[in-house]
Amino acid sequence: MYETFDDTLLSRLNEPVPRYTSYPTAPVWESTTPEVYERHLSQIAKRSNPLSLYVHIPFCKTMCLFCGCSVILNRRPENEETYVNYLCKEIELVSAAIGGRAPICQLHFGGGTPTKLTQDQLERIFFKIVSAFPLDAHAEIAMEIDPRTVVEDEGAKLKLLKKLGFTRVSFGVQDTNAWVQEAIKRRQSLEVTQKTFRLAQSLEFQGINLDLIYGLPFQTVATFRETVHAILEMRPDRIALFSYAKIPWLKPHQKAIKEETLPSTHEKFGMYLAARKLLLGAGYVAIGMDHFALPGDELVEAFKAKTLRRNFQGYTVLPADDLIGLGITSIGSVGDGYFQNVKELSTYYQLLDEGKLATFRGKILSPDDLLRQWVIQRLMCDFAVDKAQFQLKFGTSFDGYFHQERERLKPLIDLGLVSVDPVSVRATALGILFIRNISACFDRYFHKKEGPRQFSKAI
Repeated sequence: MYETFDDTLLSRLNEPVPRYTSYPTAPVWESTTPEVYERHLSQIAKRSNPLSLYVHIPFCKTMCLFCGCSVILNRRPENEETYVNYLCKEIELVSAAIGGRAPICQLHFGGGTPTKLTQDQLERIFFKIVSAFPLDAHAEIAMEIDPRTVVEDEGAKLKLLKKLGFTRVSFGVQDTNAWVQEAIKRRQSLEVTQKTFRLAQSLEFQGINLDLIYGLPFQTVATFRETVHAILEMRPDRIALFSYAKIPWLKPHQKAIKEETLPSTHEKFGMYLAARKLLLGAGYVAIGMDHFALPGDELVEAFKAKTLRRNFQGYTVLPADDLIGLGITSIGSVGDGYFQNVKELSTYYQLLDEGKLATFRGKILSPDDLLRQWVIQRLMCDFAVDKAQFQLKFGTSFDGYFHQERERLKPLIDLGLVSVDPVSVRATALGILFIRNISACFDRYFHKKEGPRQFSKAI
C-alpha cells in the first residue's frame, strides 16, 4: 500500500512517542503512599462497578533479549513459593481496603512467565482471588503463556486453566525464524508453537491470541512474511503485531542486541506493512494500532460501535473503570488515580509483612488530565474524536479548549496524516499507522518535557 513511502518523511515521523496505555504516561508519575492508594480502594465498593484485576508473575527461566517486561530470572522453586504466599497476602489486604465484594469482569495474568508456576501455585492464587472478589458470570479470564512451558507436560497446565474457567490464552511467538530466535535468545520451534496451539484449540478456549514482534535482529520483510504465513495457517482468533520497543535505558539487557543487526527504519516499516497486508487479506480486521481479530470477535464489534477501550493489558471491550494491579511492578487505575507497586521483592515483602499495601508511585489526575485522557483514548481506539461528544461529556468546546493543539496538528495535517473539521479530528488511512504521533499532539506533558524523550520510537 505504501511501499514507496518517502524515507525522509519516515525518519521524521519515527520519533520517540508514548504508546498511551495510560495518560498521563508513567514517566511523569510521582511518589505516593500506600495510604493514598488505600483511600482510593475504599471508594470502589461505593461505586458498585465491576473490576479488572491484573496479576504480575515476574519469574522467567531465561531472559529474552528483546523483552521490555518486568522480569526476574529464577531457577529456585522456593523463591516462587515465597512470592505466591505474599501475593495471597496482598490480595487479602486489597480486599480488606475495598471493604466490599466488587465483582470481577476481567482477570489477567501476565509476566514474566505465569505458567512457570506449578499447577498448585496457580490454583492457590486463583482461588484466593475468587474468594475475595466474585467472578462475573461473563468474566474474561486470561493468561499470557510461554508455549515452551506447557508443551513439556502435554498440556496439563492448559487443562488446569480450562478447568478453572480461563476463557482466553495468549501465546508469545514473536518470530518463527531460527536465526532471529537465536539472536534474541528465544528458542521456540514452529513445531512447539503449533503443538501448543492445537492443544489450546482442543480444549475449546473462547479465544486464542498469538503475539508477533517486528523489528527484531536479522528480520527481513521476506522472513517476516514467512512467519506471518505460518501463523495464518493456524488462524488464531486474534493476532497482536507489536513493534520491537528498544529501551536499553530501562532494560539494559537489550544492549546485547547489536545495532547493526537491526533492520533499518525503512525495512522495519516495510515488515509492518507486509504483515498488515497479509493479515487483512486473510480476513482479519485491524483493531487499534497493533491488534488484528477475525470478523465477529467482540473486539471487532466494539471497534465498530466505538466502545473499544485501552488499558495496560491492551485493547478491551470490558466495562471496568477500576483496574487493580497485584504483584511487584504491577500498575492499577482506581478512580482518578494511577498506582504502581514497588519493583524490588524485598521491599514488597517488607511492606506486606507490615500490613501495608505495596504502592510507591502513581498519579492523581487533574481535570485537564481527564479531558486529555479521554481524547487520547478515543484516538487510540477509534482513530477519531467527535467534538460534539467531547462537549457533551465535559461541558466545554473542543476547539476552544485545544486551540494550541490545532497548531501542533498542522504539520501532520500537511503530511496527510489527519483531517480536522468542525465535527471531528480524524486520522486518515495513512495517519492510522502513526496514531501515536497524532495522539502526542494532545499530551501536555510530552510537549513540556525538556531533554531527551525516553520513549520507544513510533516505528
